[in-house]
Amino acid sequence: MNKVQKLAHKVLQRQEESVRFSITLTKTDNLRLEKLAEIIGRSKSAFCSELISAALDDFETVIDTPECETDLPLPSAEKYAKAFSAIADKLTEGHRAMLKAHYHKHNQTSTTPELAKAAGYEHFGAVNLQYARLGEMLAEYLNWSLPQHSDGSPFPTAFIVKWHKKDVWYCTLHPQVVEAMKTVGLV
Repeated sequence: MNKVQKLAHKVLQRQEESVRFSITLTKTDNLRLEKLAEIIGRSKSAFCSELISAALDDFETVIDTPECETDLPLPSAEKYAKAFSAIADKLTEGHRAMLKAHYHKHNQTSTTPELAKAAGYEHFGAVNLQYARLGEMLAEYLNWSLPQHSDGSPFPTAFIVKWHKKDVWYCTLHPQVVEAMKTVGLV
């Protein structure tokens, strides 16, 4: 797993609505940065901006690209319902809006941009991040192992949805999740 993937997975494990970070460079890294900026003919500030932009693009790719099929057994609808009830006070308005919009889609299948719009998020990556947080909370409450990406890292969105690609990525709520949502009154 590369550094960006490790950072992305660390962010996914956080429970805050927003994540803040700062960059502190060692003297050596600062000198390396200045030298690289000079080599490509950019100011240090412009180079840093391009570098951060490229890292964020890479970071988004890690968060936004589901790349595994999981056969991990999932909890029953009753267990999901118990977990949803237990974490109800931790569900954000965004979680509730996404789940409700997702439930009302044909076959409970949607794209993340559609869910982002329903929840008032500017970017579809927020859906993946919020579903990942939700998957983590549900699995933690149930003491259930999360599905994994092909590299062995946690794949918490797969605890809630099944991913499939046609022209774009689609996610379908697991039938047990749909049933649990009805049971606890999320829809």
